[in-house]
Amino acid sequence: MRLSTEASAQVTKDKVEFARLKNDMYCYNAMANNYAYKAKAALWVLRYKYSDNVADLEKALPELQTSLDYYKQLVKLTENTYLYANSMQTKQRKIPVGGNDAKMKTWAELLPVYQKELDNFKRNIDSLKSPQTQQKQKEVVVLKDALVRFENSGSSSYQVKAGEVVFSDTAAAIKNIAKELAALKGIKLSKGDQQKNGTTISFKNDRPVKVLVGFFNSKMPQYLPEPQLETDASANDFGQADIKIANAIQIDGLPPVNIHTYTFKAGSNKLTLGKGVALILGIVDADANVPVYDAGLSNEGNIKDLRWLFN
Repeated sequence: MRLSTEASAQVTKDKVEFARLKNDMYCYNAMANNYAYKAKAALWVLRYKYSDNVADLEKALPELQTSLDYYKQLVKLTENTYLYANSMQTKQRKIPVGGNDAKMKTWAELLPVYQKELDNFKRNIDSLKSPQTQQKQKEVVVLKDALVRFENSGSSSYQVKAGEVVFSDTAAAIKNIAKELAALKGIKLSKGDQQKNGTTISFKNDRPVKVLVGFFNSKMPQYLPEPQLETDASANDFGQADIKIANAIQIDGLPPVNIHTYTFKAGSNKLTLGKGVALILGIVDADANVPVYDAGLSNEGNIKDLRWLFN
């Protein structure tokens, strides 16, 4: 950058064109530093993914702030020199945001988006540091089986823990689980029968209960798809639409498992699921506190989703 400034004094013709070139050099410098410092911030966020130490997020904060400062420089350098930042100004463009109605086409238009990202990050760090949040993180919620009487003949159970086989007709075994599941008993089902006929569990309970159902995080046809309100109006009839614990179980050779809960009143009840492989991981009292979070367990490593930090 210093060389371009020194060269300005030596330019005797085509000064307007040189000014454009010089401005572009500053633009590239600001853009490169914007990306570089955001990448540095991302490394600290990635470290937090494994450490759960808020101090790592605090180290990411100045890097993200510096990234935004360079982006503000880029806005100033381009607001009177460029008409737009991209050539695709349609809703098909998704990154970083949609280009609907030819909006979000300049660097200046995107500045509030990145400012909000930083503001949200600061707010969420403060939330994680609050005494209430820290106390909640220290509390270990261990779910316990409710008292129910199963009416399915021939069904067997297994302890939800590492080393246990989860199906009656395969050798697939648990490698790791979210800590909340450690005291539960799952129902051992036939993987082949689930694919052919679906899953039905009949039981009696004197108090309202929640059935924990594990859906494999995969679009492959052999797995039962998670409840989708967009395509199925009944997908929340039992309060099952939302994921409770994401990536909660790691099983040899299988995709990670997301846990949903189905709530039933007291009495004789029947859980009916469509064709496809799923897990019945236990039945707990309806008032049991099933935490909502991402355990990040997968055969591909820690896949915990941290996008919420910026939202």
